[in-house]
Amino acid sequence: MDIKNNVKKIFFEMNLILMIMTLLLIIAGSVSIYSATFSEIKVYFFKQIIWYVIGLFLMFVMFNINYNLIIQAANYLYVFFILILIVVLVFGKEIMGAQRWLQLGWFQIQPSEFMKIVIPVTIIRFILIKQNKPFTTKNLFKIFLLVVIPILMILKQPDLGTAILLLPIVFVILFIGNIKIKKLIIIFLIFLSLLPFSYFVLKDYQKQRLYVFFNPEIDRLGAGYNVIQSQIAVGSGKFFGKGWLQGTQSQLNYIPVKHTDFIFAVITEEFGFLGGFIILFIYFIFIMECLKIINLCKFTGGKMLGAGLTTMILLQIFINIGMTIGIMPVTGITLPLLSCGGSSTFVILISIGILQNIYKEYIKVEK
Repeated sequence: MDIKNNVKKIFFEMNLILMIMTLLLIIAGSVSIYSATFSEIKVYFFKQIIWYVIGLFLMFVMFNINYNLIIQAANYLYVFFILILIVVLVFGKEIMGAQRWLQLGWFQIQPSEFMKIVIPVTIIRFILIKQNKPFTTKNLFKIFLLVVIPILMILKQPDLGTAILLLPIVFVILFIGNIKIKKLIIIFLIFLSLLPFSYFVLKDYQKQRLYVFFNPEIDRLGAGYNVIQSQIAVGSGKFFGKGWLQGTQSQLNYIPVKHTDFIFAVITEEFGFLGGFIILFIYFIFIMECLKIINLCKFTGGKMLGAGLTTMILLQIFINIGMTIGIMPVTGITLPLLSCGGSSTFVILISIGILQNIYKEYIKVEK
C-alpha cells in the first residue's frame, strides 16, 4: 500500500507532460543513435543506453532535492568544478585537437558541460544574498568575474560552443532577477563592442568554421564538408524519409560525428520532414512546460534557476539544429537527449530533475 501511495504521490507532484516528452526524446535518441552507429561498432549505442539509465536516476534524485539546497551549495560546487577544470587543462584527454575530457576508466567526463548548471546557480545565490542591491556596479563586476573565470578556462580547452552558450544564460538570469533594463542594455552593448576582439583569440580551425558558415563552398572537402553533407542528408529525406537504417548519407558514413553533432541530419534523412517536425513538436511542448513551471513558481530564486536551465536547453536545440541545416556555425553543441554523450545527457536530465523539483515545490505550496 505504501508503494502504491508513493507512486501516486510522485505522479501528483511531477509535471507528467514534461516527463512524457523527456521519455519520448530518450526513445527517439535511442532509435537514432542505433541507426547512426549501425554500420560501425555498437559501443556508442550501448554506452548511451547506460547514460540514459544513469541520467534518469540522477533526474529522480534531483527531483527529490529542494532546489534551494542546490542554490545554497552553489559556492562549493563552483570551487569544485573550477578545480576540476584546472585538472582538465593539465591532465585532460585530448580528442580531435581539444582537451576537454577526463578519463575515468572506460568513462570520459566533460566537466565544462556541468558549468551550464553550476554558473547559473552561483550567480543566483549571489543575487539572492545581496537582497535589494545585487546590481550595483561593484556587484555586477563580481558577477562578471564569477562568469569570466570559468569561461576563459573553457575557451582554453578549447570549447567555444559551451563558452558562448553560457553568456545568454547569464543575461536571462539578470533579467529575471529584476536588473534595470537600462543596465542590462549597457552590459549587452559592452559585450557587443568587445565581440570583434574575440576573433583574435580563436584557433585557426574555429576561424575556418566561421568562414565556412558564410560560404561552405570555400572548403568543400575540409571545414565545409560536414555542413554540406548534413544539408544533403536533410534535403534527401524529403517528406517521409528513406526509412530507418536506410539513410545513404548516414549509413555510408558521409556525415562525420553523425551520432553527436549531426544526429538531426540522420533523423531527417531517415524519417523526412515529418520526422523532423515531430521532434520539433516534442521540443516545443517540452519548452512550453518548462515556461509553465517558471511562471507558476512563486519565488525569484526558482524563477531564475528555471529560466536559466530552460534557456540552456532551448539554445542547444536552436544551435544544434541550426548548424545541421547551415544557419548556425558548427560549434560542437549537442542536441538535448538525442545526441550521444554521457556528460551532456547527465546535464540535461539533471536540469529536468531540477525543473521538476521547482514544480514539486509549487505543488506543495498550493496544497
